[in-house]
Amino acid sequence: MDSESEGIILLLGVTGAGKSYFINQLKRKGPVTERPVREGHTMRSQTSRCQLVEMVLEDDDGDKRSISVVDTPGFDDTERPDGEVLAEITEFLATQHALGIPLKGVLYLHKITDNRMTGSSGTYLRLLQSLIGDSAMTNVILVTTMWYMLRDEYEGEGLRRQTQLCEKYWKPLTDKGAGVTKFEGTPESAWSIVRKLAPKEPVVLDYQRQVVEEGRDLVHTNAGHSLLQKLESTKVEYSIKLKDLEDQHDEAIAIGDKAVARDKEREISEAQDVLRRIDKSVAKLGAQPGPRIKEGVAKAMKGQTAGRAVTVLAAILNITLFVVQLVVGV
Repeated sequence: MDSESEGIILLLGVTGAGKSYFINQLKRKGPVTERPVREGHTMRSQTSRCQLVEMVLEDDDGDKRSISVVDTPGFDDTERPDGEVLAEITEFLATQHALGIPLKGVLYLHKITDNRMTGSSGTYLRLLQSLIGDSAMTNVILVTTMWYMLRDEYEGEGLRRQTQLCEKYWKPLTDKGAGVTKFEGTPESAWSIVRKLAPKEPVVLDYQRQVVEEGRDLVHTNAGHSLLQKLESTKVEYSIKLKDLEDQHDEAIAIGDKAVARDKEREISEAQDVLRRIDKSVAKLGAQPGPRIKEGVAKAMKGQTAGRAVTVLAAILNITLFVVQLVVGV
């Protein structure tokens, strides 16, 4: 019997927040048919494309129901422009919405080991708000991760950081209904967090309405505009930095300091690389994917035999689907 899909949960966070680790712990709840998602603690995202994990629960009568979690590429990745990451997430959210698969909510992961809220973390938190919108905020859970990396004597410091997040940085979200929880780093903890969202009524994100229903190009969505502002600010910063580095390089050449000149050449190359990635991101924001995705879904569904909606979604997007079998009550 085909399983009844209860919907999808979206996993978001910056690169290194622990999304792939969360997914791997979730899959350890039962037999899985595919290889694990790679876990990474570097600034390079280990999730280059969205990946789905479907948790299938079967009762004594053989009836099945399922809830799926999608692991998305992380923002603030040293290898992938943010605009490319947003475009990848857009493809998933727009296709899921066009297929009519319920979205149960969003889990936003944040490392408790971060000593402070960085400028980029604040930027992506605002991006999260613009993706979701106020009306869907009750279906969001802010999840602190990496607690297992804290020594016992530093757990109190971790609790202090979480309190600070709730009282200051996350307050605009929690005031609108977002929840907060702690991921303990175990399969049981991952599954208990998923179960918090599973019974909720489905929501449509502001971003989905703007991209799919209104047919906006990305830069004219709230999320796209928020990202563009960040990109423009960073471009000004690095353009000034590049000019300073070029001046320092010329001075080093003039006085014959070859070692300093080589260092400045390396820094110039790094700054130029950042500026190139910004330009790529801005170009991605000019896309208008909604009409194309709706047309593609309609074509894919022609002659499609009945089957699980999540399987159809994975086939359309050509993404990896992991299936975990559970028994009711697990």
